[in-house]
Amino acid sequence: MSFADNYFSRFKSLPKIFNNNPCPDTGIIVVIPCFDDEFIFQTLESLDNANPPNYKTEVIIIVNSGENSSQQSVEHNRIIYDELRQKQDRLFYKNFDLLPYLIENTPKKIAGVGFARKTGMDEAVRRFNAIKKAEGIIVSLDADCKLDKNYFDEIIGYYEINPNSGACTIQFKHDFDQNIYSEEVISACMLYEIYLRYFRLALKYCGFPYPLHTIGSCFSVTAQSYIKAGGMSQRQGGEDFYFLHKLALMTQIGVINKALVFPSPRISYRVPFGTGPAVSKIIKENKYDVYNFKLFGIIKAFYDNCDNFYFQSTDIKSLVPKEIIEFIGIDKIVSIISDCLKNTNNLQSFRKRFYSKFDTFFIIKFLNSHDYSRVFPPENVLTAASQLLDEYCNMQSEKTVKNVYDDIYLKDIEL
Repeated sequence: MSFADNYFSRFKSLPKIFNNNPCPDTGIIVVIPCFDDEFIFQTLESLDNANPPNYKTEVIIIVNSGENSSQQSVEHNRIIYDELRQKQDRLFYKNFDLLPYLIENTPKKIAGVGFARKTGMDEAVRRFNAIKKAEGIIVSLDADCKLDKNYFDEIIGYYEINPNSGACTIQFKHDFDQNIYSEEVISACMLYEIYLRYFRLALKYCGFPYPLHTIGSCFSVTAQSYIKAGGMSQRQGGEDFYFLHKLALMTQIGVINKALVFPSPRISYRVPFGTGPAVSKIIKENKYDVYNFKLFGIIKAFYDNCDNFYFQSTDIKSLVPKEIIEFIGIDKIVSIISDCLKNTNNLQSFRKRFYSKFDTFFIIKFLNSHDYSRVFPPENVLTAASQLLDEYCNMQSEKTVKNVYDDIYLKDIEL
C-alpha cells in the first residue's frame, strides 16, 4: 500500500490519466491548467530555458473546456493540444517530459481553472504514489507566465533547507515589458499588484499568523501535504486561496522571496477574478478602490486580544470591537471562543483553534460587509498602501519599513 491510496479511496477524482508510470527518480511535477491560451508555449519555453533541475521533471498540462465554452475556444483548445502532442512526441523539450491532456464538456457546475488544476495535481499525486515518493514536489503554475532561470534551483533548494515544510509560496512580479504590453495595461496591472502586496502585508499587520500570497501560478506543495489537505478545490476561481489557507492549518508554508514567476498583465476573462478581470476593471474605471485600511485596524484590535480571550474568558464582550460585534453578533462570538476554550488545554493550542475559526474567510466576509459603507468607504489603493506603510513606520525598525516599502511598490529586492 502506497502513501496516497487512502486519498483516492476517500476523495473523488478522475481515473488515472496517463498509462505510463514516471521514472523512479522523478522529483518534480509541474501542473498547468490551460484554456484557449497560446501563451502556454512561451511558458513552456521559459521552463525549458531555466537551469535544469537535479531531479527528473514532468510537466502536466490540462487543456480544458466546459459544456458552455464557445465553439471557437473548444476548437482553439484542440489546436493547442495537437501542437503539444506533436512537441511531446518529438521530445521537443530537453529539461522535462511533457504530458498534455485534453478535457472537454466539463459540466457547468465544476468547469474552470479549479477543476483543471485539481485534475492535474491529483494526477501528479497518482504518479508520485506509483513510485512511492510522498516527498515529491508538485508545482502549481499558470499558462501565461515567464520564469526566472533559477526557478527550479530555488524550489528544490527550499525543500532541501526546509525538509519539514509541506509547501511554499513563490514571490512574483508581473511582466511589465513595454515592448509587449501597452502603458495603459502596465499601469493598471501595477495598481493591482500593489493591492495584492498591500493585502498580504495588511494581514500581517493585523497579526494574522498566515499572511500568504495565494496565487495559482506561485506555489508548490509536497504530494504528502497535498493529500493531507484533501486536495485542490474545484472552485471556478479562488481555488488557490481556499487550498493554501486550508493547508496553512496543517503544515508549515514557507516563502521563496526571490521573484521567480512573471505572470502576464494582459486583460483576460478566463476566470471570474484575478489579474485579467482586475486590469480590465481598472482601465474601464480609471481608478482602483480597495478595502478601507481602517477595517484592518479593527481586525487588528480583535486579534490583539486573542491571548486575553484565553485568560479573561468571562469578559469577552469588552474585548471585541463593536464593528465585529455588529458583523457577527456577540452570542456567536462568545459561543466560538467558548468552544475554543473547551477544546484546548494550553495557550498555543487555543491560538491555533482561534485563528482556524476567525480565519481569512472571516476577514474577507467582514471586509466585504463594508463594501458600500459610508463609515468605511473603499479608498484608492495608493492611499490605503500609504496608510499601511505609516503604521509600519510606527511599529517596526527602519530596515523592516524599507522592506515593506519595497515590497508594496514592486522594488527588486529579496525580502
